[in-house]
Amino acid sequence: MSQCMNLLAQALDAGERELECIASGEVDGIEEAAQERGRLIEEAWSLRETEQVSVDELLEKLQKLKSMQGKLSREARSLHSNLSEDISRMKKQGRRLAGYHKATKVTPLYSRFVSKQG
Repeated sequence: MSQCMNLLAQALDAGERELECIASGEVDGIEEAAQERGRLIEEAWSLRETEQVSVDELLEKLQKLKSMQGKLSREARSLHSNLSEDISRMKKQGRRLAGYHKATKVTPLYSRFVSKQG
């Protein structure tokens, strides 16, 4: 297997790791896997002309990468919507708890600045 095809296979593996990270919600892992996948694809693309890679093999790998990108996009959109729902739910809960704080605050019947002795 040529170096170009090897790099594309590694990029597919990085895409699989990225999908696993998206499914588990591990944001740091997503970023690392995406950067590695991009780097591997760029290296493979630069080697494609010097190694005389079979066009059919290259096309097959690129189609697999395209379908992987579609899966990643769908999963990322799903994760984004879940996170935005969580954020809005947390904001609502924060406002609700702030309302309870105001309701339970005890105010004294007299001011501390007024003399009690008359």
